Amino acid sequence: MKKGLRFLKVTILTIALLTTIGVKAQECNATLFLKKGTILEYTNYDKKGRDQGSAKHETLSMNDDNGKLSAEIQVTMDGKKKGETFTTQYNAYCENGLISIDMSRFFDNSKLMQYDENDFTIDVDGNVLQFPVNMSEGDQLNNGEITIKVSNETMTLVTMVMNVTDRKVLANENITTPAGTFECQKVSFKFETKFGIIKVRGSATEWYHKDKVLVKSESYNKKGKLVGYTLLTKLSK
Repeated sequence: MKKGLRFLKVTILTIALLTTIGVKAQECNATLFLKKGTILEYTNYDKKGRDQGSAKHETLSMNDDNGKLSAEIQVTMDGKKKGETFTTQYNAYCENGLISIDMSRFFDNSKLMQYDENDFTIDVDGNVLQFPVNMSEGDQLNNGEITIKVSNETMTLVTMVMNVTDRKVLANENITTPAGTFECQKVSFKFETKFGIIKVRGSATEWYHKDKVLVKSESYNKKGKLVGYTLLTKLSK
């Protein structure tokens, strides 16, 4: 009888584990920006609502390596000035119900527009920001950091550093943008950036759709005053 009970417990545990793995895999498969061809278009605004440029995020490829999904995403930025553009890439991942996005996704790449890729080398070193697929109000999220160095053939011209701390999920809210109305989770964090000798501290609030697609973000200075915001203005899938 004991042997039978032991076998039953093992069987139930095995079924539970397989069910959990299956659910987590499905959660990752449902993630929008991990689908090849998805295009997210954003518009940046200053605190008075004036257009400060736009960015298009396009998923170029998606790979499934034994349940770990990874996507390569290209960002094309258009600045305020005509002809002012910058292109870069970052990666996003999903494994065991946890979405991870390269920190370069959250860096203000407009700071790099002045550097011609033909004349300068841009080196990026950073970790990822993580988002549980089933995150909920009150959850504490991981910190992030990134260092970007711009060099020419002989020397490093400028070093840019960004640190993100105190990330937490605040609430569930509906957000409407030109791209539609989305059920979102509201996330806040603090940040510190260094551009050479210039140091800036502030905070931000972001709203994410259930697929962890950024729908809206607001940036504030260290006194809590709005500096600018970004909206998802077009979604193609």
